[in-house]
Amino acid sequence: MKVFIAGGGTGGHFYPAYSVSEELKSRGFQIYYFGTNKGIEAKQELPSDKKFLFPITGVRGKNPLRAFFSASKLFKTSLQIAKIIKKESPNFCICFGGYASLPLGIASIITRTPLFIHEQNSIPSYTNRLLSKFAIKIFITFEYSKKYFPEEKTLLTGIPVRNSIIDDLSIPKKKAREMLGIDNRLTVLVFGGSQGSVKLSELALEVAKKMPEIQFILIGGKHFKKPEKLPENLIYYSYFNRMGLLYSVSDFVISRSGASSTYEILTAGKPALFVPFPYAVSDHQYYNVKWLEEKGLCIVKREDELDVERLKNIIINELTKGEQEKIKKFAIKNPQKVIVDRILDEINKK
Repeated sequence: MKVFIAGGGTGGHFYPAYSVSEELKSRGFQIYYFGTNKGIEAKQELPSDKKFLFPITGVRGKNPLRAFFSASKLFKTSLQIAKIIKKESPNFCICFGGYASLPLGIASIITRTPLFIHEQNSIPSYTNRLLSKFAIKIFITFEYSKKYFPEEKTLLTGIPVRNSIIDDLSIPKKKAREMLGIDNRLTVLVFGGSQGSVKLSELALEVAKKMPEIQFILIGGKHFKKPEKLPENLIYYSYFNRMGLLYSVSDFVISRSGASSTYEILTAGKPALFVPFPYAVSDHQYYNVKWLEEKGLCIVKREDELDVERLKNIIINELTKGEQEKIKKFAIKNPQKVIVDRILDEINKK
């Protein structure tokens, strides 16, 4: 049994593909992964038997000439993948959105190979809107996405969370603190998704100076320049690969609202302040969490609504409440299992 999977460029597309690959691998499938040599998948390994990376880029936001060359490369790559499909005869293909998955989607249409897609964000990518017309089933993370797809083909599954995160979330807080070498103070975790956030990092540094009784964990990301001197109560990482441990020790989380980060926080059951990335396509990060705010289960603030004093007051109010686990019930359990089960049901009908 063989599956072709595509999804990359950024962590938001790559990690769900990673989790579903893990699930399929555990069921005996061979995994062929397709992506771009310019994305996160060029640096990260995933549970695949073969990996194909192509020199492709997105089309949106480019001048007409560059857009034409990018589109030409995408189409050429689609034909290359179609040849691989004809040679290897996969049972089905599954795409996780973004330009990196478009060539596999087109190749599956050309070769009439069963196609499934997963949409991470509240407002779908153009890739998934196009591929949805040909997909057998469309899996979505948020209820908000339903209006963009044919109702009869669309299923709310949530977004797959890596097994390593789930495993670390099961570690008791006391043990997780010992593993990280941190003390028992109330702890606030601040991070800006896979890319980091300079704005959130700067705010966290200033707030930490004003709240010495609170412990802060900050993941600065690749764009934030770490100061030479940090507050005593702030633990800094430029990158950390065991997010489950950090969620486990945290009492409050401040984050961007990319789909993966949002769903990890849901799964961890942590109270949170979400600060949507202001330049996200179609403002999708805002709509990823708007429904949670409407249920009174999180706080959502635009960047320009925050300063040091406002952020300090939010942290004080939320830590005083001491509410944990409230949002956890809105996370669908084992999304990768739900997705794979449904795919196999559909394949077995044929």
